Amino acid sequence: MRLYNVHTLLEAQQVFKENFSFEIETIHINDAYHRVIAEDIVADIDVPSFRRSTVDGYAVVASDTNGATDTMPMLLDDLGEVMMGEAASLAIKPGELIYVPTGGMVPDGADAMVMIEYTERFSEDNIAILKQSLPLQHIVGIGADVKKHEQVLAKHQKLEARHLGVLAAVGVFRIKVYKKLKAVIISTGDELITTQQELSLGEVFDINTHTLKNRLSVFDIEVIESHVLKDNRHLIKPTIQEAVEKSDITLISGGSSVGEKDYTADIIDELSTENGVLIHGLAIKPGKPTIVGKVQNKLVLGLPGHPVSALIVMDQMIRMYLTSMHTYNVHQVKGYLTHNVHAAPGKETFVMVQLDGDQIIPVQGKSGMITMMSNADGYIRIGEDHEGLEKGDLTTVYLLD
Repeated sequence: MRLYNVHTLLEAQQVFKENFSFEIETIHINDAYHRVIAEDIVADIDVPSFRRSTVDGYAVVASDTNGATDTMPMLLDDLGEVMMGEAASLAIKPGELIYVPTGGMVPDGADAMVMIEYTERFSEDNIAILKQSLPLQHIVGIGADVKKHEQVLAKHQKLEARHLGVLAAVGVFRIKVYKKLKAVIISTGDELITTQQELSLGEVFDINTHTLKNRLSVFDIEVIESHVLKDNRHLIKPTIQEAVEKSDITLISGGSSVGEKDYTADIIDELSTENGVLIHGLAIKPGKPTIVGKVQNKLVLGLPGHPVSALIVMDQMIRMYLTSMHTYNVHQVKGYLTHNVHAAPGKETFVMVQLDGDQIIPVQGKSGMITMMSNADGYIRIGEDHEGLEKGDLTTVYLLD
């Protein structure tokens, strides 16, 4: 009989960092939404690369406008206009001005912009300035937004729409990203049937393939297959082997304990030519019989069969796994406990909770109860060195939405 070699979550985090890495590919930024960049992004150009006007108006020498008012305007010679999207071909001298649209290039010699609202055409060749302008007013300088050689995005950043706009602005259109992850879910148990089968006394519908698949989608992990199998080694082993060959992550719920029909750990060792089982047992409640394995340099997770335990453990393990690719701190909020919560001594304890504004309400029940999942918005984590948390404590909730 196998025995647990129990790890703390801190030790498990180190195991993930030491044993797993991610493949990289180069893609166009149009395909990069929600991908994670695998390199620091450095600008090759200044943004803007020329002095830009922030208003519609006239480029002037600021000192030419000193004292200008509605009743005492300053008359300046009109040289024409700068066309949008074109370089300013003329330089202005004291006593001259030129029209520049918003975003247009401010010509050499000018050090300020006067908004068109504060000007009037006096004659065909002259413009009256009705308000004094200060040096650099309404002008964005070269590199004011981004300087050449400046880092604009850091490696491991998950790309949102705003980040893609930054990449386009600095002229970066192809980037290195981590390849999207694919997973296979295998749910095991003699009592389990699929939704396509008719329920008989003593059987239950499989839950874990559904909850785990949809939870993985939050992490942008695609589930390409799911299987519901009886506790039969001759069925389970080849299914795990095929799953490892076609996916990056294989999840097996059930069979992770040390009972007569708990085959997962042995199968992982048999399929691996190197590491095999890295962890068998976590100092957490629920979820002690968790397995972290490595087969063909890919992650194989053995999860408890109870749905709540399986969901919590998978959520924590996937967060750890992804942390080596990017800092995964989304899908969590802080709030205040409405009741005291007890913890298991010497173990990290997870408790399902509901949220009401910033109030955290513990959900009562055992880990096998399905209603705990439907009633919960997430879960809290209590450290192994705590006997529990008290009413009013500020606590982090790991959201399951």
